[in-house]
Amino acid sequence: MPSSKAKAVEFLLKIFKFKYVIEKRILQGSLKKEPVKPPKKLFRKFNIQEFTLLGRCVWALAPKISEPRTVVLFLHGGVYVGNVSKQHWDLVGKLVDELNALVVVPDYPLAPENTWRETYEFVDKLYGMLLEKYSGKKFVFIGDSAGGGLALGFAQKLRDENGKLPEHIVIFSPWVDVSMENPEIANVESKDVILTVKGLKAAAWKYASGLDLKDWRVSPIYGDFRRFCPVTIFTGTDDVLNPDARSLRDKLREQGVVCNYFEYDGLFHDWVILTFLRESKDVFRKVKSILDGL
Repeated sequence: MPSSKAKAVEFLLKIFKFKYVIEKRILQGSLKKEPVKPPKKLFRKFNIQEFTLLGRCVWALAPKISEPRTVVLFLHGGVYVGNVSKQHWDLVGKLVDELNALVVVPDYPLAPENTWRETYEFVDKLYGMLLEKYSGKKFVFIGDSAGGGLALGFAQKLRDENGKLPEHIVIFSPWVDVSMENPEIANVESKDVILTVKGLKAAAWKYASGLDLKDWRVSPIYGDFRRFCPVTIFTGTDDVLNPDARSLRDKLREQGVVCNYFEYDGLFHDWVILTFLRESKDVFRKVKSILDGL
């Protein structure tokens, strides 16, 4: 059962009709485009480097004392039209702490000003730079919501091009099928307090920009996962994307991919970015345990 804090958050989101606010902003193109920069508390706690790539900001956060052996490429959610939020920085801070890792956070290109092509080009160039700079380190991709879908799609591209796959991919409430055609979604949408199918489809068309919505580059669930790296999935049963997370789990396992799957009863979309929740703390413990074994 959800914790009391999770229930309280869900109640407030429902009262304020948050998902319809998000839907309206997606339709109007008014989700925040400029990334929220790392808060001062993270600068006090970690070593933070900021640089520019293709005209966009990238931040690299590392522990001040120890030398990290793992590089995490963190791809934020925001249905491909919204940027890094304060809650994402809370999550990133926890990842640096829990994993003792260097966490790289890019302000990747967003729709509708850009499409999936520009997003992939940016992530490809950034990853190449990281591999060169941190050769010998272990690499992990972590993404929430749309960032989870991007992590999977980009990893498929790497595999197809015989590039270096990360040692592991961790995805929170992933958006892996932007077509939103899974019939089970109809049974969940009314429970979701964050997202609507209408809003998601509007964002999908902007990001895909004419590409078939079932193309693996925007909907990685339709791709091939053979010869793939291990994947860990976290999802909640009150998330409109939960049915596709289950389908992804099944496909990964059918194709021989090591897949850890954790489903939280009654949890809404992307709850993990609310780092004060008991369930989020449980996620961090699980991720640390899994990645410590790399």
